[in-house]
Amino acid sequence: MLQHLLLMVVLLGSGSVMSVQRAGGQGVSTVPSSDLPIVGIAHVTFKVTDLAKARAYYQGVVGLPEAFEIKDSSGKTSSVFFSVNDDQFVEVTPTLKPGELTRQARVVFESSDLEKLHSLYTARGLNPGKINTGPDGNPVFRIVDPEGNDLDFLQYVPGSQQTKLRGKFAAVSGRVSTHLLHAGLMVKDRANVASFYAAKLGFTQGRLPGSRGEYIEMTSSDKNTETKYPPLDPDNPATHDQYVREQHGAVQHIGLEVSDIRAARDLLQKRGGFTDLQVRAHVGNSRHWLVHVFDPDGSRTEIMETALQDTLPPMTVMAPGAPAPPILPKTPGVLPWPPLDW
Repeated sequence: MLQHLLLMVVLLGSGSVMSVQRAGGQGVSTVPSSDLPIVGIAHVTFKVTDLAKARAYYQGVVGLPEAFEIKDSSGKTSSVFFSVNDDQFVEVTPTLKPGELTRQARVVFESSDLEKLHSLYTARGLNPGKINTGPDGNPVFRIVDPEGNDLDFLQYVPGSQQTKLRGKFAAVSGRVSTHLLHAGLMVKDRANVASFYAAKLGFTQGRLPGSRGEYIEMTSSDKNTETKYPPLDPDNPATHDQYVREQHGAVQHIGLEVSDIRAARDLLQKRGGFTDLQVRAHVGNSRHWLVHVFDPDGSRTEIMETALQDTLPPMTVMAPGAPAPPILPKTPGVLPWPPLDW
């Protein structure tokens, strides 16, 4: 058991990443995170109600080209993969039941040596599932975190769907982003989960040990539902169920990295027919420009600009339309939107 833990919360966007560091005492002997054969996030899977609507969003609005389908034994499409880049994908599966809260089916991580990783995690007492061949042709095993989130680990191998398509979409233009920067998970017991991810999985401070700079966010609630206008009152019994549903959709999300948030915002607005409020760009607590949009079933796509905004306070809003001075918050932590004169 890891003892004497110092819990650290790193704010990212309007949510937070939970991380844990050892502050002293005796702990289990583990392989350093840098030695874990993990490359980064491979893909995130969302449950959807309608594949056609999901295609219209992820391909038509976000601009991710459809890479391949997985079909079941009857020939029916069981999932669709959209390419962020040669190594990263968003998968959707038409398995969402009416009223179901959890729309995120799994987060998948790429390994450079799956057998070694499986042995290391077995030694750490994580009870990983057996290595099987997934429907995409890659070997994969699963670990379930203390909150019940499914975490899969795979290794791309010759002949799999992903490796056969490598380089095919390199010339495809129009993707809002070509880097899946992070994934969000819903948790309730942050301390327990933080210890699991840091001490067991080796995701130090939420960061994966690979070199691509990816990480995971773990929160129990998320103020990014404010991007849905008008925002819902959590204390109103008439809208409480919808508020809870939107919270789950906001927490269980993907983060896509961009170099120009204005260009990304304008492209999303044009393709999706969004209002200015739906693509409101603001500076998050992480000091990065952010835009949040939602798929037809309410799962959030966070767009984050790479550059750090070290002179603008959090909740600064980018003026809609043509370039104009940013709108500074009048109250710390409160988005200044919409002004009465707009």
